[in-house]
Amino acid sequence: MENVCHKYVLQVVKAKEMLGTLEEELHDIRIKLKTNPTHAGHLKELKKITLDMTITLNELEHCQYMLDECQATQLKAEEKYND
Repeated sequence: MENVCHKYVLQVVKAKEMLGTLEEELHDIRIKLKTNPTHAGHLKELKKITLDMTITLNELEHCQYMLDECQATQLKAEEKYND
């Protein structure tokens, strides 16, 4: 029955990987902005990365919630089956 929740596990893992990638990009752009804080291209990239991180964090939160719900449903089904 674990296969039922496996897709949510994969989504959580993928979202965490994406978040790691975005954090690296954010770090890189902050370094660039230290040397040239008014560069329009860097500021635009910062806004894009920040927005992408917000979206990814929301997706991660949603996937984690769905995984928790799936696992809770599975546990209830197993308890009902064992009774």
